[in-house]
Amino acid sequence: MRPGVDDGSAIRTSADRGVAALGTMASLAALFSAAACCILPLGLAAIGVGAAGLSSFVPFHWPLTIAAIVAVAAGWIVHLRKRQACARDATCMTPPPAKSTFILLSVATVFVTISACWGFIEAPLMRMLGGA
Repeated sequence: MRPGVDDGSAIRTSADRGVAALGTMASLAALFSAAACCILPLGLAAIGVGAAGLSSFVPFHWPLTIAAIVAVAAGWIVHLRKRQACARDATCMTPPPAKSTFILLSVATVFVTISACWGFIEAPLMRMLGGA
């Protein structure tokens, strides 16, 4: 590569981070919609915040969870393909994915897993918090 020539790696890196951030935001939205019916109002009430309107998010739990799963899976695919690109070619000019991309994708995966398993988590959590 010639000095002073932009190869577009800065754009690809920001695009990778964008995919990872989108996955994280989608998984947070899915988790929020799962918690909106019961746990979140109890937690918010405990700190003095009203939560009457949160129940309107409950019907969107599964659509948001599915969208989050798709977004996070796409993020992992892009991340892994980019990591493998230079592993196969020693003259690769593509920069390796940023560590922040891996961290964001890992956090998004945890959130989306919690959201998808929420039906199993909610009852013990409600008992622990003193709910019904």
